[in-house]
Amino acid sequence: MAQIKSKIKENPYETSYPTVFKKIDQADVRINTFQANKTFEILSGSATSSALPLKGVYSDVNVLPMIGSELTYNDAKNVDDSLQTLTYFSINHLYYKNKTEPSKTFGPTNLNRTKKYLYESASVLAIPQNKVGESIKPASFQFTSSVSGSFESDRYGNIIDSAFNTESIITDVKWYEGFNEYFDTNRITYQSAGVTYVDGIPTSNARQLPLGLSAYFTGSGYIQDTLLGQYDRNEDYAISFFISGANSETTNQVVITKSTSSLTPQYPFLIELSGSNQLQFSAAGSTEFKAMITSSADVSSSWTHVVCQKTGSELQMYIDGTIHSSISSRLLQDIESPYSASARIDNDQLLSIGGYSADSFNLQGQLDEIRIYNKALTSTQVGYLADRTEGGTALQTQYVGNVFGKQGIVVFSSADYRVDDLLETPFTASYKSTVTIHELGVTTRLSSGDFNMSTNITLTKDNDQTYRNFVSGSDFAPYITSIGLYNDAGQLLAIGKLAQPIRKRNDVDINFLVRIDLDKKPIK
Repeated sequence: MAQIKSKIKENPYETSYPTVFKKIDQADVRINTFQANKTFEILSGSATSSALPLKGVYSDVNVLPMIGSELTYNDAKNVDDSLQTLTYFSINHLYYKNKTEPSKTFGPTNLNRTKKYLYESASVLAIPQNKVGESIKPASFQFTSSVSGSFESDRYGNIIDSAFNTESIITDVKWYEGFNEYFDTNRITYQSAGVTYVDGIPTSNARQLPLGLSAYFTGSGYIQDTLLGQYDRNEDYAISFFISGANSETTNQVVITKSTSSLTPQYPFLIELSGSNQLQFSAAGSTEFKAMITSSADVSSSWTHVVCQKTGSELQMYIDGTIHSSISSRLLQDIESPYSASARIDNDQLLSIGGYSADSFNLQGQLDEIRIYNKALTSTQVGYLADRTEGGTALQTQYVGNVFGKQGIVVFSSADYRVDDLLETPFTASYKSTVTIHELGVTTRLSSGDFNMSTNITLTKDNDQTYRNFVSGSDFAPYITSIGLYNDAGQLLAIGKLAQPIRKRNDVDINFLVRIDLDKKPIK
């Protein structure tokens, strides 16, 4: 914009018509970047909800029917006519299958903070990108089901059960296996044979449905794996598991042990199922020096929770959350005694579950939710592990899914059956979208000598260039009502309207700050 240049005449107001443009100095342009959030709500059954509810169901794509047999497959569809099996395949491929390889997966890859597990089925909310913006704001997703409870996301993209008692989670587990992902046997990481995976422990109340899967041993199967930690006379340890077994033989069957043969002379723990379907828990320093306790409870009739632990110089056995039997032995504590000073119960052998090998003292029955700790547990902690009420603490996790914010995908998946059909229950949900705003601030400076005459075209002569003779004095002083910003080509970029006109004074400078919110960063 150029300043008004008056021509010196007898009538000082017979001047050239002013040009109302003024160039803005780059120092008067500022860009302030910030993020803005908008809350969206989702209501089940609503035609206007800004999310598509989908269900994903696992199907083994590697199993083909025999030649000549009829091809059958799961053709269940979602509301958008997509196959539920393909929904599962897509979600798994994009977010879970390669979760340990950042270059091959979407979403968070720090698995110490983000717990990414995809179980046999998943409930999925797909949110349109125009409702997400750049991302769903971390820790903003909330979900409430009239049947299954309330859930919310945390800052790391986890969905957590809001009602879960986090104080019940027992830390420092050295070995865990719940078998809940082995509907897909490609996920098995340990050595095994003759083991199948069937419905796991059921809840003890409400719907009494299975919580994931369990390992089923038919009398010839076994599992072997390495076990981290120290299991000797100076260390405490605990083994927790659910069992439903039926020994029809006279010899004992292996449940869990840190040894690979029945001839191993020393071991920190050996848990067996006797021919009378009672549990025996022992530790050995030699073939002749053992400490052993036996339960009087029959574990063949239903699922039973068991904790066998060494604490100090004692072996203890808990059955369904209550201490059942215990024994104290010099073998279990490193003391100066001529009877036990040289004995050791530690070894460097593998962990064996359900048998030492194929056809070697193998278990007949099911095992589930096996956890081994390198510490003794309190009675309260044992109670948490045994709690298989609906919404209870037997699974030892508050995590039930993930929010993939940049992609607008919400996935519920858990061994807890309450999450299986979550989107088929009446629910409400909400989240906050994220948009980066670039606030362009322009300071427009009007000096005392600028724009001191009216720009009303009717005040000019026929040439539209000079003012008429009667235009004089303060009667025709201008008022500022609008400020426009133009580019170098003279194109109007933005216009700001003042709340009320401001009279332009010839004796002072006036500054205006024009602010514009842009969704893309401008080039200064």
